[in-house]
Amino acid sequence: MHIELGRPVMSRDGKRIGTVDQLVLDPETREVQAIIVHRGFLLTEDRIVDRALIDAVAPDGTVWLVLDAAQADELPQFVETEFVRLTAEEAATVPYVWPSGGGLGTVPFVWGTPASGQTIPEPRLAQFDPTGGTLPSSPPPVAEPIETASNLPAEAVRIDRGTAVIASDGTRIGKVEHVHLNEDGEIISLAVDPGLFGGEHLHIPAAWIASVTEDEIRLSVDAATARRGRH
Repeated sequence: MHIELGRPVMSRDGKRIGTVDQLVLDPETREVQAIIVHRGFLLTEDRIVDRALIDAVAPDGTVWLVLDAAQADELPQFVETEFVRLTAEEAATVPYVWPSGGGLGTVPFVWGTPASGQTIPEPRLAQFDPTGGTLPSSPPPVAEPIETASNLPAEAVRIDRGTAVIASDGTRIGKVEHVHLNEDGEIISLAVDPGLFGGEHLHIPAAWIASVTEDEIRLSVDAATARRGRH
C-alpha cells in the first residue's frame, strides 16, 4: 500500500470526503494505525480513519474507503488544542472566580488556591541612563511554552508532509512526501523530498529509520548514504 500525503480520500459511493493530512503510527512497531483526513467537500471537521477502513489505494494515490459518505460523516473527529500550562507559582496567584451570568451569558471560571499576599507583580523597569539616551522600558516578554493535546492515543506519533528527515550526521536531507506500507500497515520505505534544488526524491528503506517522533525522523545512515537512494 502506497499512501501519499495530500492525496484525495473517497467514500465507496464516489464522494470526495477530504485529503490525507497525517499518518498516525506506533513509534515502536512503525505500524500505521490510522490516517487523519483533512476536511473537504463533505466533512466539516478533520476525521480519524482507522487503517482497516481503507479499501484500496488507486495508482494515482487516491485513497478509497469501505464507508459511504454518510458513514464517513460519523467517523471520530480529530481534536487538537494548544494551551499554556500554568506553573505552580502562577497557579497560586489565581483567586477563586465564581461563575456569574451578569447578563453576559456563561462565564468560564477557574478553581485555584486563594492568593496570599501580593498578586500583581511590580513592573520591572530598566535603569535610566541619562548619558546613554535610553528610556525606561520593561524587559522583553518571555514566550510561554505551548503544549499540545489531542484525542489520539498518548503513544501515537503523527507524520505529515512537513516531517523532517535527519541523517545520522545531523544533516537535514528533506521532508516526508510518500509512505510505503505492507499489508500489515508497517512502513516499508519513505519517499523524501530533498527540496527545490535537491533533485529527485530519495528512497529511504525502513531499515534505515532509527527513530520517529512528531518533529523528525532520524536515520541510522549518514547524508551521503541516504542521498544515494534516489527514485
